[in-house]
Amino acid sequence: MKYGMSRRHRGITLIELIVVMGLMIIMIFALGYGFTGGLDLQRVSAKRREEYSAMEGVDRRITRLLQSAFLSATANDTSSFFIGEMDEGGKSEDIGCDRLVFTTIAPSIPMASLESADDFETQHRSRGPIGGLSEVSYGTRAVGTPKGNQSGLFERVQTPSDADNTQGGMESLLSSQVQKIGFQFWNGTDWVAEWDTTVAGQRRLPASVKVTYTLNTATGSSGSDNSILHVFIVPLFTSDVTADNPVTTTTSVTR
Repeated sequence: MKYGMSRRHRGITLIELIVVMGLMIIMIFALGYGFTGGLDLQRVSAKRREEYSAMEGVDRRITRLLQSAFLSATANDTSSFFIGEMDEGGKSEDIGCDRLVFTTIAPSIPMASLESADDFETQHRSRGPIGGLSEVSYGTRAVGTPKGNQSGLFERVQTPSDADNTQGGMESLLSSQVQKIGFQFWNGTDWVAEWDTTVAGQRRLPASVKVTYTLNTATGSSGSDNSILHVFIVPLFTSDVTADNPVTTTTSVTR
């Protein structure tokens, strides 16, 4: 007589079930962490792109106007100048002076004026003077009264330039993210903190201008300062200042 062999089916123990559930929980947490990390990286990357875009816009604008800086060869011409100084007579810092005023031929005729069918007199009355030598001023202290308590880097442009380099023209906020700005000038041998072509014997443009500014970014949850210090140098091609022909009547930067 033959008897069939019975098969035993082994069940899942409680310990094995706990181990499997634990592994599943770990995998879920790992996937969630990876997804959250990817979103955070995307947000940080977008923020960095915004910051560098803001810096690029400021750099490009200042560079274009500075490289077209113009200074008349006539010694007593008060309508062209290049002045770097501290606002309200303050002391220059390590990054230089905080106010730059100069004349430039860079501002172009607005497209609206080029496309307009109005004659010169009509455009002059509606838009003011168009073209010619312009006076440009940069600083974090507004010359006029800013709208809505605005703060940042202000740009003032007056066309044509006149003998008063302290006011006039149209002032606008170039960047609300710039907290602090400084200008230094290469005199042929060293970086100096001030420049003034209205002083006798110094009617020359610097060889280069070093621009340093602090860009304000979002403050972290801990309240830490996340500002960015940015530096760029603008060579002035119309300058005759060299190492062999320097300017010596300028104030050196305090180190």
